[in-house]
Amino acid sequence: MNRKLHVGNLPLWVTDKDLVEKFGRFGTVEFAAIMQDDVSGASRGIGLVEMASSAEAQKAMSWLNFSSYEGQIMAVSLYDSNARVH
Repeated sequence: MNRKLHVGNLPLWVTDKDLVEKFGRFGTVEFAAIMQDDVSGASRGIGLVEMASSAEAQKAMSWLNFSSYEGQIMAVSLYDSNARVH
């Protein structure tokens, strides 16, 4: 199973460090990044998180998908490298 997670509908102020803290409750976060607009550098409200194991990724996804983060409902799913991020 995949260890990488796609995280959508994040508040625009969330940082890489915030993702590490949020997902770190479920295991070791090996990588976390907020996607930014190429021109403005502003957050796109989308993040990528890679956990140390597929079991940790599954646990984080199970607990955090459709959970509230500062009033916004996060969408957490397995990362699909073939999907296009707009």
